Amino acid sequence: MKLLLTTLNCKYIHKNLALRWLYVGNTTNSTTTIKEYTIKQNLDDIAREMITSDYDVIAFSVYIWNIEESLYIVEQIKKETSKHIIFGGPEVTYESFELVSRGVDALSIGEGEVSFFSYIRMLEDGLNIEIDGIYTKEHPNTNLVQTELSINETYTSPYFLDIDASEMDKRYFYFETSRGCPYQCQYCLSSSDDKVRMFSEEYIFKQLEMISKSTIKTVKLLDRTFNVMPQRALRIAKYMNDHCKNQVFQFEIVAETLSEELLLFFENEADKSRFRFEIGIQSFHAPTLHAVKRIQNNERLIEVLKRLQKANIVMHTDLIAGLPYESYEQFKHSYNTLFELHTSEIQLGILKLLKGTALKRMKNLYEFDYNTHPPYDVISTKWLTKQEMIQINACAYATEKLYNHGRCKQSIDILLDEGMYSDAFSLLSAVGMKLLANPKYQLKDMFVCIKEVLTVEDELRVDAILNVDYYSLFKNKVKSFGKVWHTIDEKKQIAQLLFDNKFVDQYGMHHLISIDKVYKDCEIYDMVCIYSGQTYPTRYIIKEGEIKKYE
Repeated sequence: MKLLLTTLNCKYIHKNLALRWLYVGNTTNSTTTIKEYTIKQNLDDIAREMITSDYDVIAFSVYIWNIEESLYIVEQIKKETSKHIIFGGPEVTYESFELVSRGVDALSIGEGEVSFFSYIRMLEDGLNIEIDGIYTKEHPNTNLVQTELSINETYTSPYFLDIDASEMDKRYFYFETSRGCPYQCQYCLSSSDDKVRMFSEEYIFKQLEMISKSTIKTVKLLDRTFNVMPQRALRIAKYMNDHCKNQVFQFEIVAETLSEELLLFFENEADKSRFRFEIGIQSFHAPTLHAVKRIQNNERLIEVLKRLQKANIVMHTDLIAGLPYESYEQFKHSYNTLFELHTSEIQLGILKLLKGTALKRMKNLYEFDYNTHPPYDVISTKWLTKQEMIQINACAYATEKLYNHGRCKQSIDILLDEGMYSDAFSLLSAVGMKLLANPKYQLKDMFVCIKEVLTVEDELRVDAILNVDYYSLFKNKVKSFGKVWHTIDEKKQIAQLLFDNKFVDQYGMHHLISIDKVYKDCEIYDMVCIYSGQTYPTRYIIKEGEIKKYE
């Protein structure tokens, strides 16, 4: 038999590790091929390619972001062929058994490295028997299976396959040192697997040695909690720091449980440019945390975040809107508390009622109104109205587009520090509503929207603050987004000053400079941007005839 292992990734830079574990774990006589697509590709073209192929079995790795697209492809395949279709992955592990009436022949439940090929051997032998971890119409087995990681360690490494060799430096490198999660967060699928299983350190260090010698740039660990065993985490982190000099490592941690020794390592010893943390905070509201069984020491959490921020560690922090007992005002407080800690990014997610989670089972108790199709976003709760959730979504949008992307980050921080808006959540929510109302907005419109929601009378100061970021975003000469604060004569005098001091030539005086106001150290200065080719401008401030580089 010929097997195709496939999936629809969100982006080309993503890579599916589950398929690669199956690829190296093949214990059958069948030949196996991996082929990945993206959800942006033409689905009919993908289906046609699979229809005309000579694969007997096509196995899809399925998630909330690609389930509908995958089912569409299966529907097209089944119209013309009798190819055997298998679905596996988080989206089909729970409450998805109706898929076997939609063209899917079998579901791989749980980890499939062993059960999947037991099923393939059964097909090879022409049998129809029950396989643990495989759900079919004839044999509706719902047992979740797990693989002994010692078995995985006997396989050829899935991380360095020939099919990936030419693209190692172009795609994310997904790596796991453990499976399972010790916590029982009621909104998360990982709570169903609360026994953490570890790959041996010998195996991990062998893979890290190969990583260190590769062209890989970004390594994303799939561990649910990297620091679950502090001493082990410290040994691994030290190896990464000492040997993997050309890679950046990103992993999830529970910040408040970070051991002092591990925290001191990242503060004082680690190369800060090569570590990024993903920190799920979700809420600071105690009744909410208790309801979702999330044990969190907020005081210690804030202390750790402050220390990591001071040490210049990149932190991607998460909040979830729509959790039980958290009203609009309480969520606003959680957001503003996190915002004031100045982490690198704030990911504001909307609660998803995932299949198999405790919160999904309690949807009536908490009066969740939610989308019944992927990604199952909550629309309203007992504590949040639909309109309030719309406002939160707007804040999430603006946070991502303006703050996380760095486009207006400094300006927003200054506006809030200067008391020009009541709080970060309210500001970003208001701006987000304006941006969402104009889906074709340009970069310039972001700054216009911010200015429009402010009620400050000092327009000069507002423009000068927003210019802290505005002119840094364009490689070519750009016009002001706001009011013109210099007369033609004033601009001529500044241009002449630059020429006299040999910052520009005659051509540059007339064609390669922008002049505006900028805010720096609580003062407003004349600012000049000098453009040269396809690079971002060099900026200078001018005060009393003195030209200084804008830092």
